[in-house]
Amino acid sequence: MFGSELVVQLSIYFMKYYSHLGCLLLSSLTLHPLSCATNTKERGIIESSESFMSGGKKIQVETFAPVTVGRFPTVLVLHSSAGTILGKGSLVMLCRKLAAEGKMAMLVHYYDRTNTHWSDDEKIRKLWPTWAQTIKDAVSYAASDPRSKPEAIGLFGYSLGAYLAVAVASEDARVSAVVEVAGGIFVNPSPNMKRMPSMLILHGRQDQRVSVTQAYELERAARKLGARPKLHIYEGEGHVLSREAMQDAIARTLKFFAANLSAN
Repeated sequence: MFGSELVVQLSIYFMKYYSHLGCLLLSSLTLHPLSCATNTKERGIIESSESFMSGGKKIQVETFAPVTVGRFPTVLVLHSSAGTILGKGSLVMLCRKLAAEGKMAMLVHYYDRTNTHWSDDEKIRKLWPTWAQTIKDAVSYAASDPRSKPEAIGLFGYSLGAYLAVAVASEDARVSAVVEVAGGIFVNPSPNMKRMPSMLILHGRQDQRVSVTQAYELERAARKLGARPKLHIYEGEGHVLSREAMQDAIARTLKFFAANLSAN
């Protein structure tokens, strides 16, 4: 259970940056950890809690895999600056849908590397390179998993997770596809971006946290690197997508990974 001081800090932060989500915080501060291995055969998937080491720290990974035996395209799912405090439900939904379509999804708790629960801009500027390295280690973990196809690894990120997905994919040739929602390019790595895989960029036109101009800048940067990114702007949507827009984003994500992460 979080202390009262942290609850107040989080409430203020999310009221400032995430609009209506701040007032929902007190009713949302519950985590839903998976059991060590949950066999959800009715959905045709197995959910498990695993871990790998990064920088001497144990990093939790929530894994969603098809019940069938084989090697599967794998998508690493990266949370926002809210960590797993808010928005985890949508990420879990996406992971389950990916697994139901014959992929393995890994929800990476990259904040474990720095003992972080949530982050503001100051923390992000200081810690994002460490989190990026943690995600690279997560790619190595996924590539070594006997259930994974190492040549078919993708990244999905929202907000901070989207920035990190772009940063890692621009350096790590093992990443074949990226879906980023409400993100962009960190200032520091932009001159050093070496590559860009297939990419789907999703952004709300009215985003007050991360300007929609970031989406267009990312699209231009990806094209300069020879990629052919797909861009979709949600009219009337902000940083936190409405339920209808989120459902559309998940549908687009599933279609994109189906086309860009080989299942053969």
